[in-house]
Amino acid sequence: MFFLFTLLPIVEIVLLIWLATKTSGLFVLALVVGTGVLGALLARYQGWQTMRRISQELDQGRMPAESLVDGLLILLAAFLLIVPGLLTDVLAILLLFPPSRRVLKSLVRSRLKTRMVTIHSTSGQARYDHDEIIDVKVVETPPRQLPG
Repeated sequence: MFFLFTLLPIVEIVLLIWLATKTSGLFVLALVVGTGVLGALLARYQGWQTMRRISQELDQGRMPAESLVDGLLILLAAFLLIVPGLLTDVLAILLLFPPSRRVLKSLVRSRLKTRMVTIHSTSGQARYDHDEIIDVKVVETPPRQLPG
């Protein structure tokens, strides 16, 4: 979070100023606006495609896991497009293209697999890593009778 809210804006500003000194301020402005517009159009298109795919998969009775991850990455890309700067815009556009998004999804998937809770079965009892098992008994109380 420290990087996101303090270092990233500083890096973005330094990059914009450096690029403006090497080219022109008008070019940098056009580049930022252009990547923002392109990204917004891509986010809209990819978002609708993903929503349609999720709906189709649900209609077929399948869990839309891949499409939900796509939707999450497209939402992240839309957020990155709101943040002004070139680095965030480039990252957002990469997230919006399906081939580069596929690479990121495989990285996210492998990261999630390492963080998932594993279940070990020994002598018929399941043991969960990182969880505490609490044994409870549910007792129903009979409904109260109203006097009268």
